[in-house]
Amino acid sequence: MGREEYQGLVAQGESVGTALLCARLASNLSIEDLAQRTKVGTRFLHALERDDFSVFVSRIYIMGFARAYAKVVGLDGDGIIASLRRQLAPQ
Repeated sequence: MGREEYQGLVAQGESVGTALLCARLASNLSIEDLAQRTKVGTRFLHALERDDFSVFVSRIYIMGFARAYAKVVGLDGDGIIASLRRQLAPQ
């Protein structure tokens, strides 16, 4: 499965966290590798992958960390942010 297909996962209703996790695994990166490249703590990276946004102080951090994550694993940062906004919108 290519990175484009992971982008498609989000379009098909999968969570952003699932798409990020799948792309990280496809890139053969450990969470520690990703933390080193993004300068984001593993706690926050794991939270993104689980769609657990309760650990973040504000949405600004969620968006910034998700964009940094997406960039490292080769996903479209703007697409991830747009999907996150939809996912975080009040129901």
